[in-house]
Amino acid sequence: MENSFIFLEYAALTALYIFSFSLIFPLYRLFKGPSLPDRVVALDQIGVIIVGMMVCDVIYTREKLLLDVVLVIAFILAFGSMIIARYLYKQNKER
Repeated sequence: MENSFIFLEYAALTALYIFSFSLIFPLYRLFKGPSLPDRVVALDQIGVIIVGMMVCDVIYTREKLLLDVVLVIAFILAFGSMIIARYLYKQNKER
C-alpha cells in the first residue's frame, strides 16, 4: 500500500515539472497573441494548467482540504470563460 503512495508522489512531482514547463507556451501566446480571443484562450489554458498543478500538489502533500479550493477555482475559471466568450460574441456581432 505504501509503495503506491510513493509512486503517486513521484508521479505528481514529475507532473508538476511538466506543468511548469508547459506554462511557457501559453504565456508566450498571452503576451504576443495576435488578437484578443487568442489571449483569452491562452489565459484560460494557464488557468487549467494551474488547476492541474494544484491537483498534483494535493496528491504530493496529501492535503485533502485543498481539493475544495481546486473545485471552486475550476468552477470560477469555467464560468469566467463563458462570460468572456459571450462578451466577445456580442462585441463581434455588433460590428
